[in-house]
Amino acid sequence: MDMKFIFVCPTRNEVFESADFTILDNRGVITDGSGNRVLDAKVALNGPCPFCGEKHVYHAGELSCPFGE
Repeated sequence: MDMKFIFVCPTRNEVFESADFTILDNRGVITDGSGNRVLDAKVALNGPCPFCGEKHVYHAGELSCPFGE
């Protein structure tokens, strides 16, 4: 089973899921000034966005948690 992340097209503001991505610039988990642990990395779509056709790159913190309710 593939892990799907939840993305938002920055051009059309539409939400979609995809398992076709690559993690870039992975610096691991860091702790921010408030004590929250976050992944310091970028996530790039391997294929085009289903809404605008562009290949977007996101900071990991911009993505919704796929395990949320």
